[in-house]
Amino acid sequence: MMRWTRTVPVVISLFPASTAVAQSTQCVVDSLAPWAVVSRTWSRESGSTWSNDSLRRVLLALQQRDQEARRDVGARATDSIYVRQLMEVDRQTSAVAKEILDRFGLPTRSMVGAAGASALFLVVQHSATLQEQLLAMAKRAPPGEVPPTSLAMLEDRVLANSGKPQVYGTHFNMAHDGLLRVAPVADPAGMATRREKAGIMPLDLYVCFLEEGGQRIDRSTLPP
Repeated sequence: MMRWTRTVPVVISLFPASTAVAQSTQCVVDSLAPWAVVSRTWSRESGSTWSNDSLRRVLLALQQRDQEARRDVGARATDSIYVRQLMEVDRQTSAVAKEILDRFGLPTRSMVGAAGASALFLVVQHSATLQEQLLAMAKRAPPGEVPPTSLAMLEDRVLANSGKPQVYGTHFNMAHDGLLRVAPVADPAGMATRREKAGIMPLDLYVCFLEEGGQRIDRSTLPP
C-alpha cells in the first residue's frame, strides 16, 4: 500500500492484502463491521477445495518471503542498504510471479484457494512491471474468484503510479524522510463507503496499525 518516491522505486506493504482481522492494544477492530464481514466471508476456506495445491504452496511461500523481507521496514525505512536488499527480493519474487502468470494464467480462488489468490496479489503489489497485467486479468475473472480487498489495492496502485487519483485511499507514498503520505484520492467523501464494500478497514484504523508497526504518517495528507 505504499511506494517510495523520488529515485527509489520500491513498494512496501506492511499490512497485507489479506483478510486477517487483527486486534491490538490500541487499534480496536469491530469484527461485525460490514467491511470485516466482507473480508472474512471472502477469505473463509473451511469446506473449500481448489484444483492446484502445489501452486498454492508456491504462492504462500512467495508471500512469506515478501513479508519477512519487510519485517523491520518501519525502523529501517531510511537505510539505503536495506532498501537495496528489499529491491532485490522484489526482483526475485516478481520473476517467479511472472512465470506463474505466464504458465497458469490468473491463480483464482477455485484454483489455489482464497489464501493462494491473495498471496499472488500481495507479491505483485511490489512488482511495478506486473501490476497492470494482473489488474486486467483480475477484472476479467468471474465474480468471487479474486480477493476484493486485494483488487481494490491493486487498482489504487496502478492509478497512483499513473499519476491519477486513487479510488479507495489504500496507497501511500514514502519519501526519503521516512514519512508516509496518502496519495490523492478521487471523491474523498465517498471513500469510506467504497472501502467498506471492498472489505477494507477504515483509513483511521489502518493508520493506527501502521503507526503501531513503527511507521510515521504525515496526517496532514489524510482525506477529511
